[in-house]
Amino acid sequence: MRTTTAALAIASFAGIVQADVIPIYSDNANSTENLGWFVGSVNYVAQTPSTGLLTISLTNTSPLANGGKITGFVFNIDSSDPAADATLATASHPFLNSGTEDASPFGTFEAGAALGGNWLGGGSPNAGIAVNSTGSFSFNIAAADAGSLAAGDFLSDGTPGFVVRFRGFENEGSDKSPAVPAPGLLTLVVGLGTVFVRNRRPH
Repeated sequence: MRTTTAALAIASFAGIVQADVIPIYSDNANSTENLGWFVGSVNYVAQTPSTGLLTISLTNTSPLANGGKITGFVFNIDSSDPAADATLATASHPFLNSGTEDASPFGTFEAGAALGGNWLGGGSPNAGIAVNSTGSFSFNIAAADAGSLAAGDFLSDGTPGFVVRFRGFENEGSDKSPAVPAPGLLTLVVGLGTVFVRNRRPH
């Protein structure tokens, strides 16, 4: 009976897989230097009860005259599973998994990606996301409750829950900028054969 119930649950889940998208932008007022700006999106697709796919898009909108590259980003997973994990699957730029990272002054984060897998850097930032360019990164999410997670769960666990790293400015500066959900925008939830739209308040 349990096997049948589990099979039915998985089959039912497959019929309601949904994509959840939240636009984000840089919280310049709370960045460390207010040099680096960005816009982007966080897109989460729950694939099975225990797996999902997180896609992060970041466009560097920093002032062109001062340059600056996005060289990394970190985030948390607001999951009830202490073993929840994010593994970088694809990347448009040569970023690697950063793993657990101390992104002072914003705290320690559970996951992320950066040039060389190094949040603080040290090498050349030239392969980062340049001004007016966009980077796209996907992560395989594994967690006992992955099927019930949403895009906001990768932005909300912490104050802030997502931070972007900039290096290589013309003035030799660097920056760390939190991400916040775009206010007043709608989150798109796509189910099998049906599109739902719901309001999400910024976390």
